[in-house]
Amino acid sequence: MKCSDETRHWLEILSIRGIKITSWLSLCARLGTVRVAEMISSRSGRRELSRLIRKDVGEPDHAMMRQIEIFLEDGEHGVLCLSDPEYPQLLAETAEAPPVLFYRGDITKTSGPVMCIVGSRHASRRGMVVARELAWELSRRGFLVVSGMARGIDTVVHDGALAGGGGTCAVLGCGIDIAYPPENAPLAMEIARHGCVLSEFPPGTPPMKHHFPMRNRILSGMSLGVVVVEAKLASGAMITARWAADQGREVFAVPGPVEQETCRGPHRLIKEGACLVEDVDDILSALPPCGFVVEEKQEAHHYGGLDPGKGSLEGDEKRIVLALDLAPKHIDELAQICHISSTVILPLLLDLEMRGMIESCGGGTYALAGSWKDNAAGNF
Repeated sequence: MKCSDETRHWLEILSIRGIKITSWLSLCARLGTVRVAEMISSRSGRRELSRLIRKDVGEPDHAMMRQIEIFLEDGEHGVLCLSDPEYPQLLAETAEAPPVLFYRGDITKTSGPVMCIVGSRHASRRGMVVARELAWELSRRGFLVVSGMARGIDTVVHDGALAGGGGTCAVLGCGIDIAYPPENAPLAMEIARHGCVLSEFPPGTPPMKHHFPMRNRILSGMSLGVVVVEAKLASGAMITARWAADQGREVFAVPGPVEQETCRGPHRLIKEGACLVEDVDDILSALPPCGFVVEEKQEAHHYGGLDPGKGSLEGDEKRIVLALDLAPKHIDELAQICHISSTVILPLLLDLEMRGMIESCGGGTYALAGSWKDNAAGNF
């Protein structure tokens, strides 16, 4: 895949090691990208640049440049810079926008409304269900849902968005040719087929701890808002929320049990003025007009609440469903709550599971089914 001349200049500039991106942005704003690229091609020019930024400017990494050229030749990958029309518009308007983005998939997907959902790598089942449902709803209504493809919340966000049909985007803390975590390699392929995978890091760049806080500014910068589902106070999701606030984006938070450590982050954000999210309409109502038509909601879902149709259940089955929520309960606890013997409750649980109303969570525990949209087809 070909890239613009300015993109090529930026790739050459950024291949020089040991210089911060902010220094190059300042120089290029002052002198122009073409002029800086010309200066780094000569020893005298590099000396002048070293004087201006008070740090030694070495030669461009020509081997890296060649690797990037080879990488782009297959036609499946692309690269663009800030001035390219396909560069995500909202991100380009931020002061922290990376000069260059590598991508795989359909970059034009980022031109529509984008919403970011992030959260803990060690989320509760409830948090995972809520995150997936929000992603599915937003995707179904025409949003590109962006997240970081990490374990936990990020993974189910991408999965839910793919199921919703609106596409999703993963922003990585490594090169786009590296699947991290490794078990998400198939997911990365699906994301590229129905959205795009982005990174500011050149192909071959391994995941490094300091890369992830850097990529969080991209997650928030390219989005209309950031939704935090579950997060500890000191976490990447909270960093993304801070970036969102600094960039003038909307910040949303899903509340949860007060005793749960991964709910402290969202609760702190709500105290600081973030929009409290109970369902997708709380997000849509807080957003400015986006220039697109949002589909009418087909079903109503409330996290941990009861679907209207559940009243059609009778007797012991109704008591079981009313006793369950998104947090798993052991069969012995259910039997006690519902006043049903263990011998009677087990076949009822199996029947409800077969009908898609509840899920077995292992170890003799059960919870409400996470895929609520499937349950809204008249089963209850």
